[in-house]
Amino acid sequence: MRRRIANGCRSHPFRTATRRAALLLSAVAAAGLACPQARANSVSGFSLGGGVGDYDLRITNAAALGTALDTYSTNDTAWQAFVKYRFVPFLALQGQYMDLGTGRAFAGPNEITTTTQGWAPWLVATLPLGSTHAQVVGPFELFIKGGEYFYQFHDDFITPVGVYRYYSNNYDHFVYGGGLGLVFVRNLDVRLEYDVLHLQETNRSNALWLTAAFNF
Repeated sequence: MRRRIANGCRSHPFRTATRRAALLLSAVAAAGLACPQARANSVSGFSLGGGVGDYDLRITNAAALGTALDTYSTNDTAWQAFVKYRFVPFLALQGQYMDLGTGRAFAGPNEITTTTQGWAPWLVATLPLGSTHAQVVGPFELFIKGGEYFYQFHDDFITPVGVYRYYSNNYDHFVYGGGLGLVFVRNLDVRLEYDVLHLQETNRSNALWLTAAFNF
């Protein structure tokens, strides 16, 4: 009989990823606040940043999971780091590394884990709402983006006697997303964004992110 299991991640990987992403966001924010007179700003130039997010994965009736699971659903902490070049206020090119974390579910004494890691080039279109020359706060920004995610996706089947690599492969897929942001002191971009990933062998694979970037 197939069993339906939906389970979250363990606490230790969650805390480790959260601390790592929080340190990255703090470092980016400190750089932006310490360097308000940097030569470039949110209008054009290079940006360096990172973020933390929640990755939502669902697999339904997947042949790769065999008879152990009918539905596999999990959430985990994800993180990203990126470099971006904004040509004009409305258009940018971004290179991004994404680690979507490790999701876990259990079937009796056995554990199934999924991990996804890779990089993506994005084309980002931004609509600034307000002055791009505000000294403290502004402008408010709306943005959409599209790109290609090159990643490794694998499942591990862990039993009491050892670890068995259940499934592993490399893929690339078109991905897209969008969100909103706010610029501080002309050099620090803080954004809330949502990405639709459509990863191979999944029915749902999306990520919600909080990111920060310093404009050099």
